Amino acid sequence: MSVHRIFVLALLLLAGCGVPQELSKQAEEVESVAAEAALLAHDAGESSTTATFTREHSKALRKLLRQVEPAIEDPRLSELAQRVDRSLAQLGDKPADEARARQLERDLEQASQAAGELAG
Repeated sequence: MSVHRIFVLALLLLAGCGVPQELSKQAEEVESVAAEAALLAHDAGESSTTATFTREHSKALRKLLRQVEPAIEDPRLSELAQRVDRSLAQLGDKPADEARARQLERDLEQASQAAGELAG
């Protein structure tokens, strides 16, 4: 499945859902955004996507994350969400920096895994 198709599916799934109030559901949302961001960073790190797509996709993922962030009360998940947001901002600011994208991919994968652990 292409990154573009995954992105569209993620947008549809997240847009169709209200902002979850349970920690496990919030963690799943953060995990999902972080995983999608890691895929985007992977593609950027391999020059298999355009800088414009990377920049715009980063913005869209940050927007999804910002819908969940205000409802998060757990400090661990809040820090993970902020970490993912910072990584997406860096990816969007320099979408053609392949070395940075590869580092961000690793960071985002770790954040996704940590959020998944909080989701249970």
